[in-house]
Amino acid sequence: MNVYVSLMALLVFAADSDWPQFRGPSASGVANGSPPIEWNVESGKNVLWKTKIPGLGHSSPIIWGDRIFVTSAVAEKGESSLKTGLYGDIDPVKDEGPQKFNVYCVDRRSGKILWERTATSGVPKIMRHPKSTHASPTPATDG
Repeated sequence: MNVYVSLMALLVFAADSDWPQFRGPSASGVANGSPPIEWNVESGKNVLWKTKIPGLGHSSPIIWGDRIFVTSAVAEKGESSLKTGLYGDIDPVKDEGPQKFNVYCVDRRSGKILWERTATSGVPKIMRHPKSTHASPTPATDG
């Protein structure tokens, strides 16, 4: 399964300032600007770009200058599964194979991946929620 980073393009509208952590610079989740209130990924309405990111990730993107940073957990063999929708089974999922825990730097204006770094790799030591990933924590930066 691949993650498409398309809604991050909406962050380009949000503000010209940095967004260095979860919920932004003041941790309020509020940004200056006038972003679109409607968008459609399939039709491309108000979406500047889409970028395919390998693996599974649920972290919030952060912005520093013209760069967007996002994380992903990439199974080294095969693909990890992720459940979507409503269901009653929320038993934890054990990912038994090795994974790479990656950070991606994406150009804010074009959506091009500028670089990819593996922060660490190995078999996850804990199980995860079936609707979540091991790459849920949001990165942070001071520049």
